[in-house]
Amino acid sequence: MHQKKCVLFDVDGTLVDTEKVTIEALKITMKELYNRDYSRNELNFAVGLPGKHTLHKLGIENIDATLRVWNEQIQKLINEVRIYPQIEETLNSLKNKNIKLGIVTSRYDFEVKEDIMLNEILHHFDLIVTYDESLRPKPYPDQLLKALKELNTNPDEAVYVGDTHYDYGCAKGCNMDFILANWGEVDRRDNFDDKNIKICNKPLDLLHYIIGG
Repeated sequence: MHQKKCVLFDVDGTLVDTEKVTIEALKITMKELYNRDYSRNELNFAVGLPGKHTLHKLGIENIDATLRVWNEQIQKLINEVRIYPQIEETLNSLKNKNIKLGIVTSRYDFEVKEDIMLNEILHHFDLIVTYDESLRPKPYPDQLLKALKELNTNPDEAVYVGDTHYDYGCAKGCNMDFILANWGEVDRRDNFDDKNIKICNKPLDLLHYIIGG
């Protein structure tokens, strides 16, 4: 991988450790509103999908109200959310090399604005592309293509760092390099058939790929 001019990051499971909280809050919401009991494994598919798409897959009709309650439950569990170790240091190092930084996330705009932890690092980024109804969700490449256009960057000059199949498919859809953020609690390599996938086990490892440092 030659040196890149732009690094785009997913949020959940990549910058911010939110997987447990997202699923736990969804479990509570489904029980509270619809008296449905789900195991964590049954809801793991929600990680990386826009909230409305998750609720649609669960057969929910009143999606907007349910999404709001789900988000309120996430806020109640916010003390369990953290920025992954080394993220701040990694972002600083990339910035010091004049590399453009962006966020491309399945979250909606309000979900970014209301996240206290995430807001602590947003100043590092030149661009944030949240999900909205005018774009197809990951794994379609729409959000990454929007980011590249706004940053005036070619796909071969950029890399997308993410943790799910959706992120991988999104990058492949616009011929962009992808790096698997493998610094969560479980080894995410098992979820990928592509055995040549580039992997970083801690955020600072990104520097080796991106700036050769």
